[in-house]
Amino acid sequence: MPNGELFAVKKLWKTGKDEETVDFFASEIQIMGHIRHQNIVKLLGYCSNKSLKLLLYSYVPNCNLQQLLQNNRNLDSEIRYKIALGSAQGLAYLHRDCLTAILHRDVKCNNILLDSKYEAYLADFGLAKLTNSSNYQQAVSLVAGSYGYMAPSK
Repeated sequence: MPNGELFAVKKLWKTGKDEETVDFFASEIQIMGHIRHQNIVKLLGYCSNKSLKLLLYSYVPNCNLQQLLQNNRNLDSEIRYKIALGSAQGLAYLHRDCLTAILHRDVKCNNILLDSKYEAYLADFGLAKLTNSSNYQQAVSLVAGSYGYMAPSK
């Protein structure tokens, strides 16, 4: 921006199924528009037309946790603890402190952003679900999230 403020822009790509892009877009706006927590990236606004869907977020200036771990395997325990605590506090807020609990459904190293002081921010709420939504039961029975990992079943 002219005043030097930076934003992060997330562009949602069309997958061939217009409804799918709209669902992720609407879901992320609905969920992110109502929550504020120090360990969750802030949605500042959105732009949409027939061919383009953009989400505007506060800029987190460092990297994500996966990039940090790939480039620096010798992190001291204090930084590791700070990242783990920030991530846990963000998840605890979603599960306990929101008026309606939110399931992220895609927590992974790529979706934990880190600022220059290694504060952790949960990001990418495209697969998230409100526990009181009409499609919650259907959503929790579907496999969602990243390839290569599936949570253990009971």
